[in-house]
Amino acid sequence: MAALPAHLLQAVVATPVVAGLLLIAGRRLPRSLGALIAFLGFAVPAAIAPWLLVEWADLSISPEAFKSDGLWGVGLALNGFSAPLLAMTSLVGLAAGIKALTQDVESRHAYLGLLLFMLGGTLGVFATNHVVGFYFFHEFALIPTFVLTLFWGGEGRRPASMQMAIYLTVGAMASLAGILMAVDAAGLDWTKATFESVADGLAAKGAPTSAGALALFGFGTLASLFPFHSWAAPGYSAAPTPAAMLHAGALKKFGLYGLALLGLTSLRITEGALGDWLLWLALGNVVLIGFVCLTQVDLKRLVSWSSVAHMGPVFLGLWVAGARGSSSGLDAAVLLMTAHGLSCAALFLLSNDVRIRAGSYRFEAIGGLASRAPVLAAFFVAASMASLGLPGFANFWGEIGVFLSLRAEPLWIQALVASTVVITAVYTLRAAAAVFFGPTSAALDARAAAAPFGDLSWPSRVAAGLLLGTSLTLGFLPSLVTDCTNRVSADVVKYVRPATKTPSTR
Repeated sequence: MAALPAHLLQAVVATPVVAGLLLIAGRRLPRSLGALIAFLGFAVPAAIAPWLLVEWADLSISPEAFKSDGLWGVGLALNGFSAPLLAMTSLVGLAAGIKALTQDVESRHAYLGLLLFMLGGTLGVFATNHVVGFYFFHEFALIPTFVLTLFWGGEGRRPASMQMAIYLTVGAMASLAGILMAVDAAGLDWTKATFESVADGLAAKGAPTSAGALALFGFGTLASLFPFHSWAAPGYSAAPTPAAMLHAGALKKFGLYGLALLGLTSLRITEGALGDWLLWLALGNVVLIGFVCLTQVDLKRLVSWSSVAHMGPVFLGLWVAGARGSSSGLDAAVLLMTAHGLSCAALFLLSNDVRIRAGSYRFEAIGGLASRAPVLAAFFVAASMASLGLPGFANFWGEIGVFLSLRAEPLWIQALVASTVVITAVYTLRAAAAVFFGPTSAALDARAAAAPFGDLSWPSRVAAGLLLGTSLTLGFLPSLVTDCTNRVSADVVKYVRPATKTPSTR
């Protein structure tokens, strides 16, 4: 009989999927009953997954206790990278669910059901060690994203959803092709291949370079690696807020997680020319997308673009792990992935609350909102500081960890990476000042006179407090994540063959 953690892992993935099925099949269910089913679908994973993270970090518990024969034919297992990402996803899912339950939308049960499918699929991504199941869960979560954006999205939802569908489908197919080529090179049956068996099978020779190139392009597109990123900002801006929270905060980490567990070990994406490309494209995320953020005058588009820019340091952490055999870079990358999911979701949530009150995301139509909604202002500034990497929040340890892992690299690389702190501070503080401080805009005064609005609602306070409170907890106790990742990162870098020269100088 499977151990308790294995049963609970099954419940984490199955609960939102079953709840989503009940809502979509039972469209005539009373509103209150539908809300209860949806809330349980969002809340149960959030009650279990953080406990699994704490248990995984306990060195006295065997990893075998977290393995299950399967759910719907797919084997489940946690590892040191997936445990913090699973916990983060569950909390982002609960915050997104709270937001969704307070929205007044058409076809409410279908809307909530699709969000639950999206959550269940994302949780499945981080709960399986089966390489094809890993891909299956991603697609299970991705399809509802397109539907939610197309039917419940905002301005520009049709072209945005089509662009997302094209880019992400191509990226998913490319990554799948790379995975299957690696499985074939390892001489494995694709129906039984796991991350560990593929890595072991290719330990001596690695996968063909073409497989690594496909995986880097595919996973990179899914994680908005420059220049395959152009779907992200329009897609997140048009998507309903809960869907943007889930996708940008959690589902986008699929590509990064795949590169960490498959790209570094089996596909050797940091060797030779592929390593050069990864370095340069990651720097593109850091610097070029940072400058794009500086030009934004729309709050949601700024948050969307910043989510792309913040992928740069994560890619650099993965690069230095493979190119230099640095387990510390890999630890920092996973911590930053976890932290970014929390802060990014909080910013999307709070940006929507700004629009509800001001009627617009544009800076010139909002100014001075802090005088009318001080609690909203306080939460937004806190989320901005978390995204900026202020000490005390989890993002700080991830960003400083990536930077320190690059300390042996040429000074110009370090300078470019360090510049992201300045760039991020400029556009983050500029946005907070434009929206919340300074003179109140005439448009906001007119809107408040016509339809007075209050401060941040209690459901939004709970959702934002959950995300930012978790970020603060990890900021003071980063060992909750690093105790997990340390057990895996050292094993991962054993598979990589560090470069003997700096790729940028070849």
